[in-house]
Amino acid sequence: MSKYCHRRERSRISSKKRSSVILQTLVLLMTLSIFLTGCFSSSFGPPGVPPVTPDPPGTPNPPPGQVPSSGKILGHVVMETLYKSRPLSASSVPGVVVKGATLAKPLADEGGPDYVDSEILARFQENTPQEEIHRIVESQGCHVKQVIDRTDIYVIGIPEREDPVYVAEDFEKNPQVKYAQPNWVGRVTEISDATLTLIPSDPDLSKQWAIEAMGVPYAWDKTTGSSGVKVAVIDTGVQVNHPDLAANIGPGYDFFNNTTDVTDYNGHGTHVAGIIGAIANNGRGIAGINWNVQIMPLKAADNSGQGYLDLPAIIQALYWAANNGADVVNMSFKISDSAIGANNAMDDAIDYAYSKGVTMVAAAGNDGNGRVVYPASHPKVIAVNAVSSDLSRPSWSNYGDGVDVTAPGDLVWSTWPGSTYAYASGTSMAAPQAAGVAALLIAQGIRGQENIRRILQETAMDLGAPGKDWTFGWGMVNAHAAVSGALITNMKVFAGDEDEISITPYSDMVNPKAGGFFEITGVPKGSWYIYGWIDVNNNGAVDFGDYFGRTSGKVVFNGGTLTDIKLLARPIVGSDTVYSLKLGED
Repeated sequence: MSKYCHRRERSRISSKKRSSVILQTLVLLMTLSIFLTGCFSSSFGPPGVPPVTPDPPGTPNPPPGQVPSSGKILGHVVMETLYKSRPLSASSVPGVVVKGATLAKPLADEGGPDYVDSEILARFQENTPQEEIHRIVESQGCHVKQVIDRTDIYVIGIPEREDPVYVAEDFEKNPQVKYAQPNWVGRVTEISDATLTLIPSDPDLSKQWAIEAMGVPYAWDKTTGSSGVKVAVIDTGVQVNHPDLAANIGPGYDFFNNTTDVTDYNGHGTHVAGIIGAIANNGRGIAGINWNVQIMPLKAADNSGQGYLDLPAIIQALYWAANNGADVVNMSFKISDSAIGANNAMDDAIDYAYSKGVTMVAAAGNDGNGRVVYPASHPKVIAVNAVSSDLSRPSWSNYGDGVDVTAPGDLVWSTWPGSTYAYASGTSMAAPQAAGVAALLIAQGIRGQENIRRILQETAMDLGAPGKDWTFGWGMVNAHAAVSGALITNMKVFAGDEDEISITPYSDMVNPKAGGFFEITGVPKGSWYIYGWIDVNNNGAVDFGDYFGRTSGKVVFNGGTLTDIKLLARPIVGSDTVYSLKLGED
């Protein structure tokens, strides 16, 4: 049992053209409104330059005496949100009591066992007769307790005082045994650096700094989700009649107690569900990332309220989710560290769900070390660690090469049992932020787990070293950029120069890769602006229907390879009905 992303503003469009251009490009402008500024200065050049058509790449016209070079320039495009980081601590949050100077402590006791003492899990080779399976089991002095529903994985009782690790090893010596393993313990990945004090319901979106940080309100201009999208929450259960959740709750099941009653005696699952899909615009409580969604509550815990999850129940829940149309599965728990690389039964369940097109998201863990916990560490699962309101990594959040993206996880306000609300912290709160944005993408018709992963990565707000780093992965989930289609990979980056009439490319035009990296080739020696361009009106011309920007200063290139060029891309958001291209001071 798992007790648990100069150029000058191209002509300010003339009065004659402005109205028609704006009307024709309004949707696209809202979708792809970004501008770029370089790392050298925050200023763009003066406005008033007419639209231009660049010469074709590959036909440069260098200044007299300029000798072309086969050099290249490497750089990185950074997506930003409108969020301004701010300090937020438990002591500044009403109703939250700080436990002195204590460090983060998991709800589920980390001092507990790694696995269940009295049993192992085993899977036998295909077509092995039942009689033979029972014979093998009994020959080891063991007995079959159950077959995990919807699987061919056996729960096998072992003699008292026998070590499950060694018993499993003995089983695997038999060629008829595909694998055997301990019944690993799993724990919810929520921390309690602040007491989870219940606070009366209050319809105050301002408490949800995570929503603001990820640009979710701007994403809602594009989609608020869909009731046809199913997000499974494998957890401690959910308060299904919570007034801020009930309309978004679909069928679920308690796989530990074998009942349809998924009552949450811990709070963890209800909190996670609210982050993903609390009802919005209802004059009550909070707003989930998805206003419309179908939460599939899958309980894998006992009723003790301690935050421990049962591994066979987790496995059953994952199979059930895959077979019942789940689009996303959130897994805000970890299975014992000892299980990494040794949990074939769970691996099988993950592989099966993946084969059914399920996008799986999991918490990276709260041990404060550089090791992503399981199942987040599985390559078919999107691993999410946590960021605080000041956009730093909390000391308790795990990090490392296995992190895909980061998301708000510190002092997150969400639903709680008793039809109320509470603050909670942990990578358990970060994972459903990413899962919620994944659900928004699916509501827009995006399909394919790796497409979802790629979009989350490419549109992330880079917080650490350029590109992917060990602290934040590819960066913080950016809902606005993700759902608007303002992908940095739509951008063309090139080296060039300009006069009052035209822009001339002096290099190839390239698309940034995942994470925003670009490599401009065919760059001649000289001093060049680095341009970013999105051909919004799809006419092949850098003109008033597009978005473009450049480094405000020229880059001196002496041949060879130049690195560390940084372009900063920011979305432009306004409340006016008319959206026009606006490049200017940062």
